Amino acid sequence: MDLVRRRRWHRKMKATGKESKPCTFSFGDEDGDDSDDSDAEEKAKAGCLAAPRMFLESTQVNKYQLRAYIYQARSLMAADDNARSDPYAVVGFGTQSQLTRVLDKTLSPMWDQTLIFDEITLYGPAELVAQNPPEVVIEVFDKDLIGKDEFLGRTICKPMVKLSMSDERTCVLQWHELINRRGNAGEMLASFELLLMNGEDLPFAPPKRNDLYIVPTGIRPVMRRTAVEILCWGMRNMKRYQLLSITSPSVEFEIGDAVIQSPIIKNTKKNPNFSNALLFVDTMLPKEEYFMPPVNLRVRDHRAFGRKPTVGMHVIRSLEKYMVSSTPQPTYITASNTDQVLMDGSPNGDNPETIVDMPDEQKALQPPDLEDIDWWCKYYTSIGEEDKALKYVEMGLDSVMIYDGPLESVPEFDGFTDFCDTFEIFTGDADDDEGQEVIGEFKGGFKVYELPEDPNAPLPPKHLDALPNPDPEECVVRVYLIQAYDLQPADPNGLADPYLEVTLGKKSISLRDSYKPNTLNPIFGEMLEFKCHIPLQKDLKIVVKDYDLLTSDDPIGETIIDLENRYLSQYRANCGVHSVYYTSGPCQWRDACKPTEILEAFCKRHRLEAPVYGGNTQVTVAGRRHTLREYEQNKEPSPFWGPTKERLACYVLNRLPMVKEHIETRILRNKLQPAFDQGKLQCWVDIFPKSLGPPGPPVDISARIPKRYELRVVIWNTTEVVLDETNLMGEQMSDIYVKGWLPGTKKQKTDVHYRSLDGDGNFNWRFVFPFEYLPAEQVLVDKKKEHFWSLDETEERTQPIFTVQVWDNDFISADDFLGSLELNLNCMPKPAKTAKACKLTQLPDFNNQAKCVSLFEQKKLNGFWPVYETVQGQPQLQGKVEMEIEIVTAKEAEERPTASARDEPNMHPKLDPPNRPATSFFFLSNPFKSCKHIIWRNYKWRIIIALLTLLLIAIIVVFIYSFPKEIWPAIFKG
Repeated sequence: MDLVRRRRWHRKMKATGKESKPCTFSFGDEDGDDSDDSDAEEKAKAGCLAAPRMFLESTQVNKYQLRAYIYQARSLMAADDNARSDPYAVVGFGTQSQLTRVLDKTLSPMWDQTLIFDEITLYGPAELVAQNPPEVVIEVFDKDLIGKDEFLGRTICKPMVKLSMSDERTCVLQWHELINRRGNAGEMLASFELLLMNGEDLPFAPPKRNDLYIVPTGIRPVMRRTAVEILCWGMRNMKRYQLLSITSPSVEFEIGDAVIQSPIIKNTKKNPNFSNALLFVDTMLPKEEYFMPPVNLRVRDHRAFGRKPTVGMHVIRSLEKYMVSSTPQPTYITASNTDQVLMDGSPNGDNPETIVDMPDEQKALQPPDLEDIDWWCKYYTSIGEEDKALKYVEMGLDSVMIYDGPLESVPEFDGFTDFCDTFEIFTGDADDDEGQEVIGEFKGGFKVYELPEDPNAPLPPKHLDALPNPDPEECVVRVYLIQAYDLQPADPNGLADPYLEVTLGKKSISLRDSYKPNTLNPIFGEMLEFKCHIPLQKDLKIVVKDYDLLTSDDPIGETIIDLENRYLSQYRANCGVHSVYYTSGPCQWRDACKPTEILEAFCKRHRLEAPVYGGNTQVTVAGRRHTLREYEQNKEPSPFWGPTKERLACYVLNRLPMVKEHIETRILRNKLQPAFDQGKLQCWVDIFPKSLGPPGPPVDISARIPKRYELRVVIWNTTEVVLDETNLMGEQMSDIYVKGWLPGTKKQKTDVHYRSLDGDGNFNWRFVFPFEYLPAEQVLVDKKKEHFWSLDETEERTQPIFTVQVWDNDFISADDFLGSLELNLNCMPKPAKTAKACKLTQLPDFNNQAKCVSLFEQKKLNGFWPVYETVQGQPQLQGKVEMEIEIVTAKEAEERPTASARDEPNMHPKLDPPNRPATSFFFLSNPFKSCKHIIWRNYKWRIIIALLTLLLIAIIVVFIYSFPKEIWPAIFKG
């Protein structure tokens, strides 16, 4: 019976709404009366307080025995100053509780203890208890000699119920998550068994050790003898601890019951690597990976006066990724199984004993013209934009591999952790509300494998051997920064002015003076070279900043590259392998070592036999024969090829698991918004150790600089231009002039040919358009300010299209558009030699077979081109323009100067004033001339007759007026 607790529960119960029933009995007046509201409320309150006592009775009472198998815990919180805890567990079930033993200074306690709870009384049918057994509560505490024990975590489990001893089910250990106020606090490996005491004999009690029951066989994990090889490579990026620098750290490894200490680093500022990097542990570990204990790494700093504070720790929850076979195996894996060439014959069926030794000297090949061929041609070919590298594509040179993410994220490279992993060292304790802080990094690795059960049997050969020199290596680092895209806007106009800042060690290079204005997709084209000592300076930091004139520059995003992992990796990530060995040209070999040297070093590192060459055209690697013929069977010889033997070795390297020539795309992050991408940066890094010799020539990835050209257009004549107006005399006419421009240049127009009655116009007028052009990309570069208050020019790239328009000039109203023509300077239709042969079919827009040429190659074109206007979707011929179009370089423009229109210097060619008809003039400029050529031309006979008639009338009038007076009477008298 439970009287007190149930009443307390009822007092805490509240109704959820106005219409909800009360949780207590009410003894108020149900009928109601005429009393006021205050009396009614008092009676109702008094009735509610009179709650009766409630009793729970059960007719079935059973006795049970609970066996709690507490084996171990892992990843507990560190509660003490030494980054450890003294844990013990409290197991509570019903009204009973028991404690495990206290284990000192561990975060992975292995209690291996069975707690037995006898004579537990449970009410209710046994079947009901089996369906819904009571919960077992386990709480883990840290034992403190002074003060209250610290709470580490809690978990709640349900036991397995056995109602009969004939039940053959076996209790299985399981991991249970420990929870505290901060979340996950570790895991507990335990199981619980609830046995019904119904008169049958209970199972035998587990065996004891030091008066404590242990977990019985069959439930406890099966142990086996295991070897753990530990690679203690070094400590990195250690911060201050207790206001002092960490200069002499050591690492303690706790693996199950085994604890081993690493050597002490004398001075991390001179050499952060351990002098003795290999440790070996022979211990007993569970056979099943599920029960494997974690590995606890504790870092101590050895300071003056014997002080050894624990500065931080790291917990490796699982060793599964480090499990290997007992016997070391070669790590050689062919990159493509489909391309393997077996030793017993080549794919073409050639006799393997027949070797044709080709001489190294190649036939004398004419070197191609490398004008307009640069590294960007290779880049655009690799990303599929061949139109920006047409000449490069025709030469058949190789491309480069473009990765959409960082090089570490490529699955085949496994993050460059093949030599060692990077483990972050955390500091903090269980009571720290701010969480744990990263205080440094540990570089190391593990190899876990099974050992013979017989301790007298010889040990297998170790996996970790032939380590590189732990002393710092002087290196030359070249950082190639290509371009960034999809950057986050940093200015009010929705754009940014990005530039780069690169830091390696204490050296920092800022490209602030070379910022790219008003763009979110800047092209940098920069190569920066550093000298450093790896691993003292191993983190390459690239920051993209936004240029601001008045305020401080804002960082857009940054990325960090671990150079040491690339330097130590077996994938040889220090310099990508080219697809073909070139000794010159745009794809010249840049590695410090030749392909044959790299292939030999690869075989040695992977425990393979040295490559066996059969002359210069055959090599056998790892039992597979490679011939030069299979690689160059369908290739055209190139004058840039290197020696035959080196080319063959280079082809073999491309089949091996090695980093090829590449460009990686790194994601930019910002500390203020670490979860969001701030853009992407394309780059690659080359590392050249000094011990391997001087590095090769650097790659010139400078951004393409547009060349200056000048387009000279002479408008000679127009013909058959439609007559758009009617003059006072009723004649069809047009006042013709021609307008032309290039994108980004000022529009120019000729003078007006007035009163063209037959559609012909004479001009002899020159247009001069200076512009900037990228020959490799075949685009025109236009730089201009978007607004008058803009500080920088915005660059825009467009097609070099020259637009010609014919207009009719009007004095009062707007000019009338007659027709136009767009000419792409890279693909211009050939002009017609005569006006009669000039038709719309000579334009590629209306004839797919129209002949086109490049003005940059042809230099000059002269003839007739049609102008047209689209009316209701149909093109209509509006006239023809006779032009001479010439393009010259900036140097040629200086040597052959000329001016627009017919201004001086009027040369190349010299333009004379046009020979226009006398009727071609502006009527308001000379009224008398207008009368002569307009009125007199059309009405001269009528004017002459009118004048003669007037003259005759005047003569008659004068004659009559001049008669003498004496004659008039005689005349009238008759």
